[in-house]
Amino acid sequence: MKIYLILAVAAVAVTATMIIFVIKKYSAPQEPQLNSLIREFLTSKESPLAPQTDFLLQQKHWKLLIAISAIESQYCKRKIEWNCWGVGGDSAYRRYSSIRASIVDANDLIENWQSKSKWLTVESMNCSYVQPCNQNWVRVVNKVLEELNIYE
Repeated sequence: MKIYLILAVAAVAVTATMIIFVIKKYSAPQEPQLNSLIREFLTSKESPLAPQTDFLLQQKHWKLLIAISAIESQYCKRKIEWNCWGVGGDSAYRRYSSIRASIVDANDLIENWQSKSKWLTVESMNCSYVQPCNQNWVRVVNKVLEELNIYE
């Protein structure tokens, strides 16, 4: 009986080790790698967001922020007072004192709506975040999100 128990424990230990190895071998890039990849992505777009990659990656909705910036301000190249996301629209356009303040506000805005079960998809943001409804906006944001997903 003891021999079988020892073999069973050994088999479990080997299996657990193999699973840990597989997870480590095929896991998403570690943060320094991700940071470098996203910085390179933003630099390739000549984005002023590139130097803020560390801060941007700390935000829950960093991918969505980058994707929205693509359509709203050409990756933050065409912004007014750091509003890279078109937050506020024409009548209540938000102005920020820094890029970090705008990143936090845009992330918080998305988080606020998602906590109310809104804006859970890019399609659900159409006609609400972006007005009037704009299918091109949806297409571009989804395309950039697909590009960013390869890095994780």
